[in-house]
Amino acid sequence: MKPVIIIAIAFVLLIPISVLGQEFENEANKEQERLEQKYGTFEELQEEGKDIIKNIPVEKIEKQGEGIIKSIPTGGCLIATATYGSELAPQVQQLRELRDNQLLNTELGSAFMESFNEFYYSFSPYIADYERENPVFREMVKIAITPMITSLSLMEYAESDSDVLSIGVSLIILNGMMYVGIPAVVIIGIRKKF
Repeated sequence: MKPVIIIAIAFVLLIPISVLGQEFENEANKEQERLEQKYGTFEELQEEGKDIIKNIPVEKIEKQGEGIIKSIPTGGCLIATATYGSELAPQVQQLRELRDNQLLNTELGSAFMESFNEFYYSFSPYIADYERENPVFREMVKIAITPMITSLSLMEYAESDSDVLSIGVSLIILNGMMYVGIPAVVIIGIRKKF
């Protein structure tokens, strides 16, 4: 087929598509006008919402906020899920099982998870969002957290509060050495050479 014929066919096909697009836009504009007449413009609704929020007592907002924070532990590990791409990834499953089967079954583990979640969920949504936007950052996080997740498998042996405490403190020291101690020694060694 000659290029001129192909272009002509494409042009003929595009005309109905552009007409449909215009019709769709007209219908969308009519629907928007109908909704604005019934409910008001977006800006008016936004102002009305601000007025409603101003009239809600601060105590009620704080109480609802506490409820939201307490409901967070039922969610998944945001950073690991973004890093490994799914809540079903083995690493994410491992973290969930650790939380549900070891930590939440002990008083000390439950107290730790409550404090940890309050801290973790204060920053993890931002990191997870950035991971989804930036594949290079996601791979850097994967390299960084994989040793920690592997070391956390030792918590599978925690069956009592004393186990949670002893293994937990040991893992904190181990991970502290991995993530802070070794890099500090390397940096100090490099500085001494230069």
